[in-house]
Order: sequence, then structure tokens, then C-alpha cells
Amino acid sequence: MPHLSPLNWLLAPLIFFLLLASFSSILWWSQAPSCPLLSDALATPNKTHWKW
Repeated sequence: MPHLSPLNWLLAPLIFFLLLASFSSILWWSQAPSCPLLSDALATPNKTHWKW
């Protein structure tokens, strides 16, 4: 189907970016308890302010 080729050129990088973002977020969450600021933010999710 040649009329779907522009759609495929748009969808392929989007799917690749979503897979890369999900993989990097899994790696980031696996290292999350090593950060005291992030673990404190995760321990108190009802606080909306960030202590930077």
C-alpha cells in the first residue's frame, strides 16, 4: 500500500521513541532509590513542592 508510506515514516520514529523512553524510564526508576531527593519525593507523593 503506497499511500500509507508517509504514515509509516511518521509512525516508525514515534514507536522507536516510545520504546526508548520506556526503556530509559525503567532504567531511571531502577536507580531511583539511590537519589535521596527523589526517594523523599516518592515517600511523600502528596507534597506538590520540590525541595531544590
